[in-house]
Amino acid sequence: MAIGSFDVVLYTCVFLLPGFIMKSIIDAFVPPQKFREAKYFLTCLLYSIINCALLSWLYVIISSLYREHPYWYWIVLLLVNIGGAVILGVLTGAIRKFDVVDRIFQKFGISKIHPIPTAWDYWFSNQKEEIWVIVTLIGGQKICGKYSYISFASSEPEERDLYLEEIYDVNERDEWTCKERTRGILIAKGQIATIEFIS
Repeated sequence: MAIGSFDVVLYTCVFLLPGFIMKSIIDAFVPPQKFREAKYFLTCLLYSIINCALLSWLYVIISSLYREHPYWYWIVLLLVNIGGAVILGVLTGAIRKFDVVDRIFQKFGISKIHPIPTAWDYWFSNQKEEIWVIVTLIGGQKICGKYSYISFASSEPEERDLYLEEIYDVNERDEWTCKERTRGILIAKGQIATIEFIS
């Protein structure tokens, strides 16, 4: 089939789009490392190549639509690309989230660098239940609160702020009492010295 200049632009978009979709989905599962733009683009390009290689058999089937139904051809091609990228992104993200590769490597006695860049990202990305925390600020002041479903910890390396949805007073007998009318507290980046987690 003859390919015009407009088709080249569309093929380029269709080829590159899956990589960005996959990268975005994987980053939602596992906090990403900070990449420079060139490395980020190359990572997305690699995901696009993998997507293209795995779906190549479908492209051959879809190509029969090009002559008789060109509009349907582009629609089906786009849907296959996006659908494939979403499925592969979810699978890859889940594999990384649940350390499937690490467990296989451990069985063979191979250790590897963890994909999550910091302990902060590791703990907060795996937190699925409410937990009580004692945050010690750089000045020595302690804040006792609850980290739960509407609490938030930033995943941006430059913005390590923390939102706790409830604040507590703690007496000498270590009894925690929720402050009246509390709507939580936002602790700004650079103010946290330590965080103690209490079940």
